[in-house]
Amino acid sequence: MNSYKISEAARATGFSVSALRFYEQEGVVVPERTATGYRTYRDDDLDSLRFVARGKQLGLSLEEITELLELLDGEECEPVQTRIRHLVNERIGQAQERVAELVGFTAQLQEAAAKLGVHTPDGACDDQCGCRSDPEEATATTRALIPLTGVSDSVIACSLHPDLVGGRIDDWNRVLAKAKSREPLSTGLRVGFDRDIDLVELVELVDAEQSCCSFFTFGIGVTADRVWLHVTGPEDAQPVITAVFGAAA
Repeated sequence: MNSYKISEAARATGFSVSALRFYEQEGVVVPERTATGYRTYRDDDLDSLRFVARGKQLGLSLEEITELLELLDGEECEPVQTRIRHLVNERIGQAQERVAELVGFTAQLQEAAAKLGVHTPDGACDDQCGCRSDPEEATATTRALIPLTGVSDSVIACSLHPDLVGGRIDDWNRVLAKAKSREPLSTGLRVGFDRDIDLVELVELVDAEQSCCSFFTFGIGVTADRVWLHVTGPEDAQPVITAVFGAAA
């Protein structure tokens, strides 16, 4: 088995030398020491460090990565995959919650911006100008579209009230939990379900989503063994499609 100095291990794994020292201090990957005290990394240490990098890409904590490294020592893939899948599913839920929070907050900002241009008194601020608080007679017509991504030629926006965004994502999560496959399309995603999926619920959810997010294009198809949901959109909408509907496998 090959041996590597800490600088060589850093180059081979993409970590800095200080990061390797930190992982050693935390007991994540602990190299052997020579008689003169120099760190010596082996091939399996480098494999472990590459696994650490993979865990960081997935947003796992150092504690979780250390737990997974212990499972790796068992030389059986199934327990490792099962645990990673569980942790990744937790991260998906957390990411979708953040999406809902950001969309909701953006809606509040956009609504405030729309109201600020409606009434400007000649003198001091009043109850209708929107500077101190929302105007007293705010209506749904003042609610602007909610931009979800950067500026583009297409309007990437959702008009759903911010208080309802979390519930809508929960509705999608409940349906998408039944998905059997996700395949890439040139401008989006194709999600496959078993034939026993509740088509009425799926159609109703698609209809509700289309009413507030017109930048999505939906299609539903049925084959001998699958019900397919096609979700497509412009280039700027691709991160939103991935966040809500998942990534192609």
